[in-house]
Amino acid sequence: MLREERKKELKKQIFFKSIELFKEYGYDNVTVEKIASSCGIAKGTFFNYFPKKEHVLLYLGSSQNEYLQEVAQKYKDVKIKQRILLIFKELLTIYLENSDLLKLTLSETIRSALKEESRNINLFNETMTALIEEAKTNKKINTRFDSNTIASVLVGIYFNSLISWSVSQDESVHIVSIFEKQYKWFGKVLNKT
Repeated sequence: MLREERKKELKKQIFFKSIELFKEYGYDNVTVEKIASSCGIAKGTFFNYFPKKEHVLLYLGSSQNEYLQEVAQKYKDVKIKQRILLIFKELLTIYLENSDLLKLTLSETIRSALKEESRNINLFNETMTALIEEAKTNKKINTRFDSNTIASVLVGIYFNSLISWSVSQDESVHIVSIFEKQYKWFGKVLNKT
């Protein structure tokens, strides 16, 4: 158990040091050697945790899925529509704290056709599907739409909000506002079912 904790901590250390270097020197100018050297580890050790440099950025997506589970539990007693909104607000707020990281991660994620990222998106979708299913079962939401379809639309709104915000030239545009506007519309559609 202690060994696993140390491995998780080293992976986080490599991740954060890599992000620091990406911000300072630019993603394309940072090599695996530079990351390993900055972390005080061998190049081979880096590859034990991340198969490629791109996987460092994809790690953000997988760690976000863990965080999603925590946030979903945090709001378990809130009505479903408000619960979903609160979950996405918390997830989007992470990106406000690291906007440069978001832009870098999104561009690399989009450029990458790696199976790992598809897996993260699928896990995200599965979590939201389970949340919708639970709400249906508990009669907190009444809809004729399939839970997976609803979850897919919500995940699509989420990623659309991230992308819209990251390419916006207007600094006053707030990421959560973009999501809320689309989510509000979606909530109206859901109510008509």
